[in-house]
Formats: sequence, C-alpha cells, structure tokens
Amino acid sequence: MYTVSTAKLWTSNFVWAYISNFLLFVSLYMFLPILPMYMVAKFPSTTLGEAGIVLALFAGAMFLVGPFYSYIIDTYKRKDVCMFSFLTVIAIVGGYSLIGCLFWMAVLRIIQGALFGITTATSSTVAIDITSTTRRSEGNIHFNWAGRLGMAFGPMFGLLLFSFSDLQTVLYASIAAGFAGFLCMAIIKVPFRAPIGAKAFSTDRFLLSRGWVTSGNLVLISIIFGMLISTINVYAASINLQYVTIRFFGAIGFGFILAMIANRVVFVEADFRARIVSGLILIILSLLLLITHYNEISLITSGVLIGLGFGLAASDFLVLFVNLSEHCQRGTANTNYLLAWEVGVGIGVALGCNLVESGSYMIVFQVGIIFAVIALLYFLLFTTKHFVKNKKR
Repeated sequence: MYTVSTAKLWTSNFVWAYISNFLLFVSLYMFLPILPMYMVAKFPSTTLGEAGIVLALFAGAMFLVGPFYSYIIDTYKRKDVCMFSFLTVIAIVGGYSLIGCLFWMAVLRIIQGALFGITTATSSTVAIDITSTTRRSEGNIHFNWAGRLGMAFGPMFGLLLFSFSDLQTVLYASIAAGFAGFLCMAIIKVPFRAPIGAKAFSTDRFLLSRGWVTSGNLVLISIIFGMLISTINVYAASINLQYVTIRFFGAIGFGFILAMIANRVVFVEADFRARIVSGLILIILSLLLLITHYNEISLITSGVLIGLGFGLAASDFLVLFVNLSEHCQRGTANTNYLLAWEVGVGIGVALGCNLVESGSYMIVFQVGIIFAVIALLYFLLFTTKHFVKNKKR
C-alpha cells in the first residue's frame, strides 16, 4: 500500500500542511450537523429539505472553477492562491449569521464551495511539492487522512460548543480553527515551480480521465456519510439521546484511528478489495444497528463501526485514484477524489434532510443500507475490473 523509501516524509513542512488540512475540514464540518435546523429556525418559511439543498450547493459549486484549476495553479504561486482562497472561505463563515434570507445563504454556499475547491486543489499540490518524489503516494494518503479526521472531529467540537452556547459561538470557533489552519499554511516553505504554460480551460488538476468509474463508486459511499452527518443530531434528539451525538462523532473519529491502525497491522498484506469490501460491510452493520437498537451503547458502537468502515473504504479509494494516474497527475487524482467525496456528501445532506422531512429517521438509515449494498455490488462488478485494466502502477 505504501512506497518504501529512506527519504523523510514527516518534515516540518509536511507536518504543517497536515495540520492545516485537518483544521480546514474541522472548520467547515463543525457546523454541518447544526446548520440545517438553524436555517429552519432563522428563516420561518424554510423547510428542512430546502435547507439541505442549500447546503448541498457547496459541493456543486466546486465544478464552477474546476476547469480553471490547472491554469490557476500553473500561472500563480500556488501557496499564495491557497492562502487567499483559504482565508476567504473562512471569512464567509462569518457571514452566515448576518444574512436575512435563504437566497443569500445559497449565494454564500456557492461562493464558499467554489473557493473551497481552489483551496483543496492548491493545498494538495503544495503537499505534493514539499514531499520527496519517492514518497508522494504515501504523502497523498496521509494528507487526506488529515481531512478525514477533521470531518469526524469537526462536528464533535461543534456540537460540544453548541450544547453550552449557540450557533454564533460555533461559527466563531469555526473561524478560529480555520484561521489557525491558514497560519499553518503560511509557515510552509514551498520550492519554486516554473510555469509550464497550462491552458486556461482544462480538466487537468480537476478530473482524472480514467477515474469516472471510481468516482461514481465513491459518490455512492459518501452519500451515506452526508446523510448521517446532517440528520444524526435530530434523530438522537427524537429518542432523547441528543447528548450522545457528541460521543457519536467522537466514536467516528476513534473508528477512523482504528482504520489507520488496521491498515498498518491487520490489512498490511491484504489486497485492496479486502479493505474496501470489509469497510462497506461494516457500514451496513452500523446502519442495521441504528435501525434495530435505540440506546446510548448502540449509537456509540455504530459510530465506531461507521468510522472504521469509512476509514477502510475511503482511504483505499484514494489509492485507486493515485494508481490510476500518471506520475505527473497525482494532484489531479487527489482533487478528483475529494470532488467525488464532497459531491456525495452534498447529495447525502440534501437527501437526508428531505427524507427526514417526508418520512422518518428510519428511512434515512434504510436508504443508507441500499446505497451501501449498491456501492458494494458496483465495486465488485465494475470498479475492480476497471482498476485492474487501467491502473498505471
């Protein structure tokens, strides 16, 4: 799974990049479990389903600037572009509490999503630039793990603050975490890269031509994560276990850490199929547990299984993307991976909120199982064959 090399991976530059990526995702995922209900309360005519759709615009907006990634990264200093977009993304968080209607919330989400796409594309490129050429595949994986951990611990921190205060405090904390990530990025020393004359409009640094099949599979998986992250808080409140939601996201983070250990110990010699299939089975089991049991222990156990399942499956999907890319396309593979993940999360947020509004919380978990089964069959029937046929390394 990892390239063996004597070159040092965890340089001071890479550590700062890792922390910066972690804090970026902590900042933006911190308010996701809270924001749908806040929007319904602040804008009286807004339904939960409409709130979910507005939140999902964030992911769709990444396509607006995606074709220009290659030109932006090649023409301008990538670290400078990253810092500008990073800071703007965080500043927009402060606007959430100032707007007076749903339309302007939608506008903010679109602008923020577009800038987030630029931030992640440039930050992953910076991470590649500061990593030894012999360890860039491994560096890619570790760098993305930082974001994955931020997705779990961000909601936990946000819900913890919200339990003692209000959304305004959560937004302030989000800005503070994001600004700390910005400062970490500012510390990094990036080597000079001469421009190569990239086209103004290109899929390079955006979409991997051999990644469509893999992207579809990852979208199916991340839809489940989006559904859970946007509805688990209100579900727990409906069964008088809202105080457990904080522990639930902490359990997901713990599950992610277990997945990191499992990749190094249990699955170190295993084929990628074993890790992804095991991960999807664990996700199915976690959703079945949510459907059949309604207590604190089952909720926390489900969180651990979710973290372990997504940790095993999602990390290997990044490996698939990287191995489908040419040597000079690692940045494109990274961006395509994150794009597919965020699109799935966006769809999941919108779908989860609409399912809760039109039915019950159980429907969310049942639909999640359906998506997990489809993703598993898709992986076995299509993704594995496509990967074996088209892999570059």
